[in-house]
This record gives sequence, structure tokens and C-alpha cells, in this order.
Amino acid sequence: MHGRGRGVAGQMGRGRLMPNKQNLRVVECKPQPCIVSVEGLSSSTTDVQLKNLLMSVGPIQSLQMLPQQRKAIAKFKEPAHALAFQQKFHRHMIDLSHINVALIVE
Repeated sequence: MHGRGRGVAGQMGRGRLMPNKQNLRVVECKPQPCIVSVEGLSSSTTDVQLKNLLMSVGPIQSLQMLPQQRKAIAKFKEPAHALAFQQKFHRHMIDLSHINVALIVE
């Protein structure tokens, strides 16, 4: 029984080092995406509807509609707005279609 206690303590000791390694990964700087891809749009969804949806989260720089592919690409001015839009509207229903929102790293 005494040997088992040491083994557990050794594992706990190793476990304490892991959060430090994970914290180092979080500190790494990565480019924050400002661009979102909106896929699965209904053929009846207009650019005005989508622009209003995008602007409800924050200001956008550009919006490109691709009706043949039933998708759109939008660029927000701030990365936080792109993330907020993705979190708020992914799998959201617009004009009887569930849209998929993905962040795109430039």
C-alpha cells in the first residue's frame, strides 16, 4: 500500500506540470480571423438580409455573395465581431435554411 501512495504522488507531480505547458500554448500569438464564411444560404436570402444580420454583431468591411454556391464571404473590421457572429449564428435558420458559419484565417 505504501508503494501505491508514492505512485499516485508521482502522477500528481507530473499532473502539476501540465497546466504550465498548456498555459504556454495559450500565450502563443496567432492571427485572429476577421473573415467569416456563411454556407447553406437559401436561394431567397438577399444580400440586404445578410448584411443586416452581420451588422447586428459589428461593422463589416466587405460582403461577397456567391449565389451559385449558396454562400457568402464577409469581412469584419474586428476579429471579436467575426467570432461573435460565428458563435451566435452558426446553425441559425434563415429563410428555412440552416446556415453554417466558419471563421477563415487569412
